[in-house]
Amino acid sequence: MSALYLGVDAGNSKTAALVCDVAGTIAGAGRSGCGDIYGAAGPEAAVAEVLAAIDAALAQAGASRADIVGAAFRLAGVDWPEDRAYWENALAGRYPSRSILNDGYAAIRCGEPSGVGIAVAAGTAAAIAARGPDGALWDMGWWGQHAMGALGLASEAFRAVNLAELGLGRETALTAALPAHYGLSSVAELNHWFTRREGAATHPQKAGCARVVTATAAAGDPVAVEIVRAQGRHLATYAGVAARRTGLTSAGGAVGVVLTGSVLMADASPVAEAMLAELPAHVPGAVPHRSALPPVAGAALDALGEGGVPLTGAVLDRLMGTLPPKAFFET
Repeated sequence: MSALYLGVDAGNSKTAALVCDVAGTIAGAGRSGCGDIYGAAGPEAAVAEVLAAIDAALAQAGASRADIVGAAFRLAGVDWPEDRAYWENALAGRYPSRSILNDGYAAIRCGEPSGVGIAVAAGTAAAIAARGPDGALWDMGWWGQHAMGALGLASEAFRAVNLAELGLGRETALTAALPAHYGLSSVAELNHWFTRREGAATHPQKAGCARVVTATAAAGDPVAVEIVRAQGRHLATYAGVAARRTGLTSAGGAVGVVLTGSVLMADASPVAEAMLAELPAHVPGAVPHRSALPPVAGAALDALGEGGVPLTGAVLDRLMGTLPPKAFFET
C-alpha cells in the first residue's frame, strides 16, 4: 500500500477521520462520537472515540496504522499544555509522525491552502484559531468570554424570553416561537425543562432552537435581531484578537478569514452577515472565505502540508472530488 496521510477532526457532536494518499485522493473515512476530553464521559472515552473513527477509515481504505506516514489531529479540548501532553502520550505509540492542535485550526486550510490565516467556526459552539506568517499560533479555547454558536444563540434567546415573562425585558416573538419549537405550551414549561434537576434538556437539544432564533430575526423581531448582531460582533471581535496575537495584521496585507460551522454556513445566515459587517473593524484587510470543505478535510490537508506535499490545485480538487457523501458530515 502506498503512503497514506490521516486527518482527524474531533468535536463534541462527532469525530471524523479521513485517510488520503499523496495525491489527495481519499481512500477511507470513519466517524464516531465525542472526542473532546472535556466533553466525553472521561478522557479515555474520548481517546476511544478518536481511535474508533481512525480504525473505521483505515478499514475502509484496506490499510493499517503502519501505512500512515503523517497525521494531523485537530481535537476539541486541546486548550492547555497538559491537554496536548495527554494526547501526545495517548497517541505516541500508535502514530509517531503527528501534529496535535485544537480543532479550531482544522478549517484554516479549507479556505487558505497555505495554512496562514484565521478560522472562525460557529456550530454547536464556537472555535476560533489563527496561524501567522511566521508560524505563530493562537486559539480562543477558554479565553472566549461570550457564549457563541448555536448554544450562544439559544442561551441569549432563553434569557430574553425569561426576562420578558417576568416583565423585565422587551416583548419578543421568541416568547411564542421557542416553546412551540419544543412542543411546549409556555415559557414556564421551557424554563423547567432547561433547568430541572432530572431529565433536563441536553446541550444539543438546547442548541436545536438556533434556527428558530435566526428565523425570528429574519422576520424582523427586534430582540432576535439584537441577539444575532451580538453573535456576529463577538465572533468578529475574537477574530481580531487572533489576528493581533499571530501577527497577521502587522504586515498590512490581506488576511484570509475562513468561515465554517452550521451557524455561519446556513443559507443566508444572518449571523454570518452580522459578523462580516463587523469584521473590517477588527481585522483590517480581512478577506472572507466560506469553506467549501469540512474541517476534517482541512486536517487532512494539514497532514499533507506538514509532510512536505505541495498543496496544488490538483490535490485540492482530488480531495474535494473524493469526499464522502454530505450525510457523512451531518450531526
